[in-house]
Amino acid sequence: MITRKKKTKTVVLPDGLLLKMRLLPWIRTEKGCVWLASLAIGRSKRQINDWMDRRKKKSVAKLDRSLNGTFGPKTQAIAIRQIRQWVDELPKGESIALRCESTVPDKQFRVWKKWFAKHEDIMWEISEEHKSFFFYKSIL
Repeated sequence: MITRKKKTKTVVLPDGLLLKMRLLPWIRTEKGCVWLASLAIGRSKRQINDWMDRRKKKSVAKLDRSLNGTFGPKTQAIAIRQIRQWVDELPKGESIALRCESTVPDKQFRVWKKWFAKHEDIMWEISEEHKSFFFYKSIL
């Protein structure tokens, strides 16, 4: 069985906020793996890590109000650049899922949807129902 390690990248933004992006092996299949890409912006590493691992802690519900949701075009460009790099590194037959999990997922989905429609390859599938974007790296 092939093992996969998560990948993370943290960028310090000019205003002192941190942008953390991660790629986790989410679902393993016979032919490869589905990776889950996620990102968060916050004031500290602890705050971001609590947000990303919020399913494990009940006290993180307070972060919905305090996590900085500032997500301008510059941070979006940084994030998509990193996701493109991860797509290039993917072995053939694997895929990436990018889910909108911010404090306001509907707004984040609308922004990302416009971005993907205008700037990205048509290979990305957009799921309105799951507020997600999927990319499958073809074997051919």
